[in-house]
Amino acid sequence: MIRPSLRLTSALLCALSLTLTASCSGARYRSTTDDGARTGPGSVSTAQCDSYQPTAGVSDKDITLGTTLPVTGPLAAAGTIRYGLQAYFDYINAEHGGVKGHRVRLLVRDDAYDPARAATNVGELTGHSNVFALVSPVGTANVLAFRDDLEQQCIPNLLVASGAPAFADTAHPWTLTGLPTYSAEAAALAETITASKKVKTVAVLSQNDDYGRAYLDAFQARLAGSHVKVVAKRTYDVTQPTVDTQVTQLAATKADAVLVAALGAKCPQITNGIADTTWRPKVLVGSLCTTRSLMQLMKPAARDALVTTQWYKSPGNKRWASDPAMALYRKKIAQYAPKADPNEDFVLNGWLWGQLTVDLLERAPKLTRADVMSTARAASLKTDTMLDGVSFRTGPDDASPLESLQPVQYTASGFSPIDAATGKLLPNGETKLVSFEGTSGKTK
Repeated sequence: MIRPSLRLTSALLCALSLTLTASCSGARYRSTTDDGARTGPGSVSTAQCDSYQPTAGVSDKDITLGTTLPVTGPLAAAGTIRYGLQAYFDYINAEHGGVKGHRVRLLVRDDAYDPARAATNVGELTGHSNVFALVSPVGTANVLAFRDDLEQQCIPNLLVASGAPAFADTAHPWTLTGLPTYSAEAAALAETITASKKVKTVAVLSQNDDYGRAYLDAFQARLAGSHVKVVAKRTYDVTQPTVDTQVTQLAATKADAVLVAALGAKCPQITNGIADTTWRPKVLVGSLCTTRSLMQLMKPAARDALVTTQWYKSPGNKRWASDPAMALYRKKIAQYAPKADPNEDFVLNGWLWGQLTVDLLERAPKLTRADVMSTARAASLKTDTMLDGVSFRTGPDDASPLESLQPVQYTASGFSPIDAATGKLLPNGETKLVSFEGTSGKTK
């Protein structure tokens, strides 16, 4: 069965049909390597496992996966990842016979973005519910709360919804991030201001945890030796009701730019707070700040000139209105997850991670935990919902699978890609990715 992809063969089949028929738009997606070859497994050892159960969660008919994420609480927007995951698995089950004849089941648990609850959820999922693997659990502190337990049991922890460098570490072979590292994103944002002669000073407001520190460290490392100087740094705790004091203190610096390393509701709170002052810096934010639900909470003045990065086809971008992959996504979200907002980036992320999960399961020689994790550790995949030029690559010494980003600048009416080397907006339809290995980068 062929799924729509960016391979020439699939493109030609659709072109021969002259119009986008159901056989093309409804076909099952298969990711490819750059040359179209299938990936093969690497080698993940089970020697250190306390009790390795290779096929736990796999029956004659089903393969059961689990996730824990914030369905409720201050970061509930990220919990909508579950809609995209579930919709893709339901689509594969109903229309393509599942994976190797197995229906993919997903068990979802709400942790309200609380690490203790996340650890409890995972204990139940891997114990009583006996899931085969975790897929796309959300949050740095949350995943750190149970990562080592999964490692000791040799349970795959796939496509973690956190870009913390801790999850792009070959020393933890059973855990794999599903995002570009925050370090790479922070470095890409730094690139956009080092190219500008107008920006000489920058302030930083960051979340007081591993997430915020990862951004700050990489951002400062990328600015080292450049003409741009960090003139002030402030932090906030997730539980703080407001960040007004920090915004006021940073506004007093009159810095030319500000890095906002925030999550959830704090993103619009901070950007709106800046817009309410007389300070007009270039505002740099992580991509998790620019999901549809958060952008809708920002005032037009707060969205204007906002700079972030992208690596997937954002469903809020009109550029993808007629894209076949996005048309299929919207159709199936409406069919299998009618409560979800298809324009929400987190929903698209879930769908994309569902694509990658199914690909990894299919490519594994057998449906065993070691084979699936080994396959994930030696992958070169491309989904049709990623930007052109972006791929998912891993290897024995590379646990950072997504290393290409496109800087973009928002306005009150939309956004445009940026050439990081010049700081100039690119014409509609053009991209110029910044590619990174670790936190060193170059423009492609």
